[in-house]
Amino acid sequence: MKKLGLSVLLLAATPAARAQTTAPLPDSVQTFLDKSLTLLQTYSLERNTVNWPQLRQAVYQKAQGARTVRELLPLYPYLFEQLKDDHGWLTYQDKTYKWRNPARVPYANAVVKAELAKKPGIRVRLLPRGVGYILLPGNSAGGSLAQMQAAAQVVQDSLCRLPVAKVRAWIIDLRLNDGGAMAPMLAGLAPLIGEGHLGGFVDKDGKPDEQWYLRRQNFYLDSLKVTNLTERFAARPHQPVAVLLSGRTASSGEIVAISLRGRPLTRFFGEPTYGATTANQSYPISGGAYLTIAGLLETDRNGVVYKSSLVPDELITGGDDFTELAKDAKVVAAQKWLRTSPNRRK
Repeated sequence: MKKLGLSVLLLAATPAARAQTTAPLPDSVQTFLDKSLTLLQTYSLERNTVNWPQLRQAVYQKAQGARTVRELLPLYPYLFEQLKDDHGWLTYQDKTYKWRNPARVPYANAVVKAELAKKPGIRVRLLPRGVGYILLPGNSAGGSLAQMQAAAQVVQDSLCRLPVAKVRAWIIDLRLNDGGAMAPMLAGLAPLIGEGHLGGFVDKDGKPDEQWYLRRQNFYLDSLKVTNLTERFAARPHQPVAVLLSGRTASSGEIVAISLRGRPLTRFFGEPTYGATTANQSYPISGGAYLTIAGLLETDRNGVVYKSSLVPDELITGGDDFTELAKDAKVVAAQKWLRTSPNRRK
């Protein structure tokens, strides 16, 4: 999840400890590498697990012979590996360089992967017995308030296409939500989620950082109002909600799921999520390049810290059918639970 940040701290490059045997790098290359290391040492979640003098020496040895920044780029997966950060990356000339964690088991659900490859949009349906269904994929909203507002409006508009007066329960499908901006998704779903504190960020020691809220169906990060939606139908925090998860529910998709943890009359179905439950922040280096670093963990409204995947209440592997929902094993299980839920009212 890319942590919302409307201003970014510009750091001055700090001279690094270097092995005496290394030959000088060109100034531009030296500055780029120095600043990268300083950013990682300052902000990485696992910064205190690294021997920085040793790592700096190893990095400068590996950088020997580099005459351009481009020749440094193969170092960055190595750097992220030392920090066990497979959620962060370097962006350079519109390409990303990150560590591919070999411990992650390859995802085997071919149906979910194929559907994701289609780059789906938001889908809504009214299912039998008054069940409202919304498929909420990831988004590519930018970081400005205007972009957040526009993306949130799309989610809200999608919900409003349903005859909400007829809806008695909900299915929120996050199986194809592989991340993006958290604020638009949560603001758009606000009538279903309810008001108040939903979660927050904490450091490795559990010290609270920014917290997120829904107030009058808009998203707030601490006291900052990020969206400005008009309330178009009454909040329904007492209606039951089934949440569908997959191994491709990731990053901000997991934030949405975390925000629903602890909500009354809410149950989760499907597969354990991807496990990118760290908050990322992007920091500029130079020439349009920037480092995105996992620096914080995420908690739900009850203070539970998520260090890896969210595990559903009902584990269901396979059986996905995004075309015929009546044949989708996860949707069917969700509908069965919703039929027995004690509170199916407006």
